[in-house]
Amino acid sequence: MNKTLKFAIAVLLLTLFSVPAFAALNVENFLPPVQVSSEAERAEQLKVQAPGEVKEVTGEITDKPAISGKNLQDAINFWVAKRIAGFGEVVSSSGFGFVSTGIFTYEVHENPVATRISKRNAYVRAYMEAKRQLAEGLNGVLSTGNTKAFSRIATVNESLGQTLANVKDVTFEAVQQRIDGFLRGYVVYDVFDDVKSTRVYLTIVTTPRTQGHYDRPDLSTLSAASVQEGLAQILAEINRGLTPPLGGRTIFVPATGELAFVGFGSAVVGRHDSSPIQARLELNAEETARVRATNELCGVIVGAEIASVTELDSEIRSMSKDFEELSKNDPIVRENPKHPGYVKLQNRKTSFKAAEVNKNTITSASKGVLPPGVRHQSWLDEDKAFAYAVAVYLPSATEQAAQSADSMKSGTILQPVGAEGENGKKIPGATPREDVKQGPSGTVQNPDDL
Repeated sequence: MNKTLKFAIAVLLLTLFSVPAFAALNVENFLPPVQVSSEAERAEQLKVQAPGEVKEVTGEITDKPAISGKNLQDAINFWVAKRIAGFGEVVSSSGFGFVSTGIFTYEVHENPVATRISKRNAYVRAYMEAKRQLAEGLNGVLSTGNTKAFSRIATVNESLGQTLANVKDVTFEAVQQRIDGFLRGYVVYDVFDDVKSTRVYLTIVTTPRTQGHYDRPDLSTLSAASVQEGLAQILAEINRGLTPPLGGRTIFVPATGELAFVGFGSAVVGRHDSSPIQARLELNAEETARVRATNELCGVIVGAEIASVTELDSEIRSMSKDFEELSKNDPIVRENPKHPGYVKLQNRKTSFKAAEVNKNTITSASKGVLPPGVRHQSWLDEDKAFAYAVAVYLPSATEQAAQSADSMKSGTILQPVGAEGENGKKIPGATPREDVKQGPSGTVQNPDDL
């Protein structure tokens, strides 16, 4: 079997079928560092536990250099430590995966709100770049290029003196590269803000497990209490960990035996000297974060179409001139028919110019209907500078919500006036009582019934 066919089959497996090595939820499967909160925990999570077993091999899937480790986490951590942009394959005895890192810069402004907006945008751009590279690595790139070279040499030989020469060289280069791919099940593994260089690094990872290929529990056997406990475990895990400004992650839920998918969103909170307007800005930021979290969840579980077009236009001009060439319409030549048609320069003229324009457009488009039962949570950080939100998809919660929707459609609340009750008696209509008692007062909904 040739390498191209093996790569195609591997990508098909990633998108369609379950991989037995990843079916069980075991310690070999990685735990993204964004799930820890303190710097000490994060450093420990990014530590290569068995550095002696990490080596570079030829990937069985891509047929390119890949990183092999004792487990996937060691291989991925080795990749992250390099802090370089790019795409790669990681392998271990338990399976394989793909990793991609994007990098972008931000600006520091006098206005802290502007700096936060620029920094969040850097995360967005790094995320887009990481997805672009992942799409390129899995789907390839269509490249078209055109290079044109032009040269011109004009010489004049005089009876006395050396040969005069005008030399002109021009090189044109035009390259266009296009990437089209469909991504699903990619999670944010690591984010890093290098304050000194004002660079943001963001690494995403995809494996068969993050794409939903694992043993699933029978949802019909789960109780409502276990589903609620599972949702509580998810939110507790999110609150304990580092919340990235965007992207998605997976969380194993012991209470239900499921894998939950989480989308993250964020927004910068503006600043205003009016308390009521400031409150509105905070609420608006939370709503914006919720919208973005929902969209990220859609991209992770439904999928996103990634399209990228890169255009490079380059022009290089060099010139060496010993004389000025005169046209026939030049007044000097027109007035003197015996004029040689050139003027020797006292000093040779030389020039060099190189111009380059590089344009890159990345589009990530997600569209789909999210299942019922998606839970949302939003909050402000301790400085009230950022709003964060999460959108959580738990299959058992979706099943529960769908059952509630069916019950709502089939249930009957109003009963026709005059209809017979269970004991056959007529139910009276709206007959007013003689005395007026206190209206209903107290708790209406039993929390246990929610």
